[in-house]
Amino acid sequence: MSFRTRLSSGIIRTARTQLNSPLRHPRPLPYTASFHTTPSLLEKILNQAKPIEHSKGGAIQDFDMLQDLPRPPMSIDTVVGDLGFKLSTGDMFDCRDGTVGCLIIDGEVLEWDFGPYVEGLDAGIVSLKKEGLGVLEVVFPRPELLLVGLGGKSRILSEATRNMLMGMGYKIEVTDTINAASNFELLATERPRQVMVLLLPPGI
Repeated sequence: MSFRTRLSSGIIRTARTQLNSPLRHPRPLPYTASFHTTPSLLEKILNQAKPIEHSKGGAIQDFDMLQDLPRPPMSIDTVVGDLGFKLSTGDMFDCRDGTVGCLIIDGEVLEWDFGPYVEGLDAGIVSLKKEGLGVLEVVFPRPELLLVGLGGKSRILSEATRNMLMGMGYKIEVTDTINAASNFELLATERPRQVMVLLLPPGI
C-alpha cells in the first residue's frame, strides 16, 4: 500500500488508492451573549468596578503559552466553503465532489475516497467500514489521539465504529469537520506526532 502526494496548479490531490483498508482554521462563528438586569443593579455594578491593573506587556498575546511553539508541519488554515481546505503550506485540498476526505498524519496529507466505506450520514449516526480504514492499522508509531470530523453537521459515530477504532488503540474525539480542523492545530501544537485527523468534506 502506498500513498503519494502530487501538486498541480496549487491544488493538493494525493494519488487515489483503495485505503483498503482506502483543511480553515475554521472561520470564527459569531458569538453573542446577553444578560438582563435592572438599571439600578447595573449602575451599582459599574460604580463598584475597579480599573484593571495591567502588568508589563499586558496584551493578551503575552499570555499565549503556545506562541513560541512551532506549528505542526501540516495543518489547516481555512475551510474554503464547500471547495475544500486551505493547508498551512498555502496549497488547496480539493474536495468539491463531496466524496473525498482528508487524513493528516505526521505532516503527511492523504486523500480518502470514503464513498463505499461510510454509512449513516443522513441519519446522523455514522458507521465507518473497517476495510476503508486499513491505513489506521499500520500506522507506526501510532498517534495517541484520532480526531474525526464528520462533515458540516453535528453527527456521532456508531458504537460499532467507536469500538473498532478503540480496538486499534486510538482515543477518539468526534466533532463536525470545522471544529476537528481547529482542534487538530491546537492539539498537534501541544503534542507533536501524537494527534492525527480524519476529515469528511465540510459541505456534506
